[in-house]
Amino acid sequence: MNSKEIKSTDGRKGNSRKKSIPKLKLPEVQRSNKPMINKAKKEKKKQYARKAVKTVFGSEVAMFESMAKKAKEGSYNHMKLLTDIMYEADKETSGSNVKAPIINFIGDSDLSKKVKDKIIDITPEDE
Repeated sequence: MNSKEIKSTDGRKGNSRKKSIPKLKLPEVQRSNKPMINKAKKEKKKQYARKAVKTVFGSEVAMFESMAKKAKEGSYNHMKLLTDIMYEADKETSGSNVKAPIINFIGDSDLSKKVKDKIIDITPEDE
């Protein structure tokens, strides 16, 4: 039931539809150039982790309580993880502490008045 009007080429020499390139499975070995993790992938990881915590522990609070019990039993790694979570600074909002110097070219500031007071005039008075 194919139409006789449709051709596989448009008449030019060597102009035919190319076969699609088959997708190859990625090798399982370690790669030196790992793909970049963008914001969407990071968000997905967080969602997967929250879902896993809910299914295993019931809630995030129950997970932290379980972690605290392990820390009380003497697990250093659990203790370190809890303290890091409790006292971590928000890394994304901290920003840069580098501030550029402010140069005032208008000379009406307090600093310029202090500098003008310290200037000694050595021009001769005969002029």
